Amino acid sequence: MTRIVDRAKESGALRADFTLEDMAFVTWEIARTVEATAAVRPEVWRRHLTLLLDGMRAPAASPLPEPPLLPGELARLMGNCD
Repeated sequence: MTRIVDRAKESGALRADFTLEDMAFVTWEIARTVEATAAVRPEVWRRHLTLLLDGMRAPAASPLPEPPLLPGELARLMGNCD
């Protein structure tokens, strides 16, 4: 995943301030959307993924209000998500 994020940033496609820790939340968000919508509209998660991906594009970037989680903070958080 690190390589994918780095390559996307290097190509100018991904906003420069996107981190691997941010990717954990993108994955988490889409997984929850898949679960929540499966019984009603099993493919609607594709819409929400596209909205997320569009917001991560470098040309769409605007200043973020908070710094990203640090790796240790993410690890602590994920340990509490059982």
